[in-house]
Amino acid sequence: MKCNTCKEIVAHHKLLARKYPLYHCNPVDGSGNLDSKIILIGLAPGLHGANKTGVPFTSDYSGEIIRKLLSKLKLGDIFITNAVKCYPKNNKPSVIAINNCKVHTKRELDSLSNLRVIVTLGTIAYYQILKLYNIERKHNKFKHGNTINLNTNISLIASYHCSKLNFNTHRIDLMMLEKIFNKAKKTASHE
Repeated sequence: MKCNTCKEIVAHHKLLARKYPLYHCNPVDGSGNLDSKIILIGLAPGLHGANKTGVPFTSDYSGEIIRKLLSKLKLGDIFITNAVKCYPKNNKPSVIAINNCKVHTKRELDSLSNLRVIVTLGTIAYYQILKLYNIERKHNKFKHGNTINLNTNISLIASYHCSKLNFNTHRIDLMMLEKIFNKAKKTASHE
C-alpha cells in the first residue's frame, strides 16, 4: 500500500527508517482471508510490531496476544487490520490521520464480501467504524462487549485494546478478550 497523504507521518517514517533500517516503516495494509466473515480492527501498527514486519498484529505484545488467542479459538483465518495504517509519532494518531485512513478502512471492508462481524479494539477503531456506517456516536458510546447492528448483515463488537498497558492495569484480560472473539464467532455463524 502506498500513501503519502499525512505529510507529518511520511516525515516520521523517514526518520524511523534511518533509525531502524530493516523495518517496514511504511503504511501497513490489512492481511488475512478476504472470504472471512470476521474482521479485527486495531488502532495502528506498533513501532516494533507491524511497523517492523509490515503485517498487522505481529512481532509485539498485542500481536502475540491476538495471534495466540485466534489460534486457540480456530480463528486464524480472519482478516486483520488497523484503523490507522501507519505508526503514528508517540503511538498517538492525530484526528487528521484517523480521518485520512477512513478511506483505506472502507476499501478493506468493501473487499470482504462475506463480512458479518467487525471486532474493534479500542475507541479509535470503534468510532471510525461508526462514522463509516453513519451511526450516531452520542447514542452509541464505546463500552467493552457492546454489540451494535450496523446494518441487516453486519454487527460491530467493541473491545478494549489488548495493549500491554491495558493488561497491566487490568482493564482487559485474556478471558475478557476470549469472550469477545467467542461472541464474534457465534454472531458470524448465524446467517
